[in-house]
Amino acid sequence: MSQDFIKQEVKNLKKKAEQNRQMHFSISKTASILNKILHAVALIGSSITAILTFAEFSTFLPWFPWLTDGTYKLIIGFFAGLIFIITILEEYLGLGKKAATHETIGKQLTTFIRTTSTLETYETLTQAELDQVSSEYSSINESAPIIPDRIFIKEKQRLQVKIDISKKLEKTPHMSVPLYCIKMKLKQLFSSDETRN
Repeated sequence: MSQDFIKQEVKNLKKKAEQNRQMHFSISKTASILNKILHAVALIGSSITAILTFAEFSTFLPWFPWLTDGTYKLIIGFFAGLIFIITILEEYLGLGKKAATHETIGKQLTTFIRTTSTLETYETLTQAELDQVSSEYSSINESAPIIPDRIFIKEKQRLQVKIDISKKLEKTPHMSVPLYCIKMKLKQLFSSDETRN
C-alpha cells in the first residue's frame, strides 16, 4: 500500500480515538459526580436519621406545634426509607465502577493517541506498523463499555466545537473563547430555527 494511504489510516484512527476518549472521559466525569452526590446524600441523610431517631419529638414542638409522637415516628420512618432507597440505588447503579471503567479506557486511548502522534512524524510507515496500531485500537474498543447514542452525538458535537475553537485561536490568538462559544451557540440556534421554517 502507498505511504499516503497508510498515513491517512493512522490519522483516521487517531481522530476516532480522540472522539472516543472525549466521550469516555465525559461519561466518567458525569458518573463520578453523580456517585459522589448520591454518596453524600446517603451519608448526610443517615446521620440526620440517626440524630432524629434518638431525639425526643417534644424537642421540635416549639417549631412544629402540630407534631405528635406518632407523626414524628412516621416522618423518621419515611426519611429512613428514603435514605435506604438512595443507598440501594447508589449500589445498584454502580456509578463508581462505571466512572473508573470509562476513565481507564480514556487513559488507554490517550496512550494510543500519543503512539499515533509519534507514528505521524515518521517519514515512512510500514503495513506492519499500521496493522499493529489497528489491532491496538480494536483491542481497546473491544474492552470498552458501550457509549449510548445520545452521549455519542452530544460528545461528537462538543469535540467539533473544541476543534473549531482551536482553529479560530490559531488565526486570532487573543480572542475571547467564552464570547466565541456564545456566538457559536447563537449561530446554531438561529440556523436550526431557519431549517424548521
